[in-house]
Amino acid sequence: MNITLILQIAALVATALCLVFRLKYETQMAQQNSYRMNRYGKWLWGDLTNTVRMTDLMLFGIMPVFVGNPWMLGGVFFINILKTTKELGRKFKKPLVYTPRVKRTLAVEAVLVVLWVVAASVVGGLNHATMAMQAAVVIAPLITMAAFAVLTPVEKAINRWYYNDAVRILRSMPNLKIIAITGSYGKTSTKHYLYRILSEKYNVLMTPGSFNTTMGVIRTIREYLKPYHEVFIVEMGAKQVGDIREICELVHPSMGIVTAVGEQHLESFGCIENVQRTKFELVDALPADGLAVLNDDFKYIRERKVDNVRAVRYGNNAEYNVLSTRYADDGTHFTVGNNAGWSLDLRTQLVGKYNLSNTLAGCIIARELGLSD
Repeated sequence: MNITLILQIAALVATALCLVFRLKYETQMAQQNSYRMNRYGKWLWGDLTNTVRMTDLMLFGIMPVFVGNPWMLGGVFFINILKTTKELGRKFKKPLVYTPRVKRTLAVEAVLVVLWVVAASVVGGLNHATMAMQAAVVIAPLITMAAFAVLTPVEKAINRWYYNDAVRILRSMPNLKIIAITGSYGKTSTKHYLYRILSEKYNVLMTPGSFNTTMGVIRTIREYLKPYHEVFIVEMGAKQVGDIREICELVHPSMGIVTAVGEQHLESFGCIENVQRTKFELVDALPADGLAVLNDDFKYIRERKVDNVRAVRYGNNAEYNVLSTRYADDGTHFTVGNNAGWSLDLRTQLVGKYNLSNTLAGCIIARELGLSD
């Protein structure tokens, strides 16, 4: 086996490894954009000038000029191995979750790449196969989009079946009390505090981890909700107008908490008014005999009129407030109360006033559901 053939094989393998990680990354970004190609496209537009993408493009650009050159093949091998090694040690705040949908997507991506590379190798041998592989690295986002396009009818049919199954389960539990929580921030903490408080009296289920999308809620219902549960706490996340309404149309909450309206995800919402409109989709979806618990410490909550449902507001100068706070070695001692004269002394190992505000929201719901002081 001569040195050129060895380098051809090495360059092809190194480029293939680089492509594997690139397709994984593109699929991960699509997942984080809720599998919505318009969102993924907006993210991609801002990422096109990424240094790694530019390196891939330049490498592909010079390959045809030096096709078959041993030095070129060695350079391709070295650069792609270097990038692969870097990817192996890369940490993500939200790594790719290998759901069945992701596995299907990766499988279709693999088929598309294999067909592309095999066709190139038939035409021009290993050198053309390597160039085709490098081209695939450059156009990996298009391969991911193509895979999603191919799978769209399949995914729609699967999701509709999952949705209908979740609806069936919820209808079989007419006495289930459903409490929804949304907000630009604070919703996950509030969910955990409320879960811990209500568990003193009720059998409670909450959406786990970051299961705060429609499909995440559906998965929670199908996999975790049992006939013995009495309360279901649903965290609702959103990146664009209509996201909260979509989840509400599934679960039909009777109580809701809005923890904050802030400048989160403005790249997808466009403006703070759209954030406000989306968070209040929860309040607008509540039944006439329901309850909205609203954090008036935020301007865009405080100034939003609510007349379709009873609203209880908390925060400075609101109906409910944290009346006093004292920090000690054993945690935070604080008193919550309302304008009617009710008050309660509490202690938590948590520190930070925002934690007390989130706990107060849980206390309000707990009182409404009949928990004693």
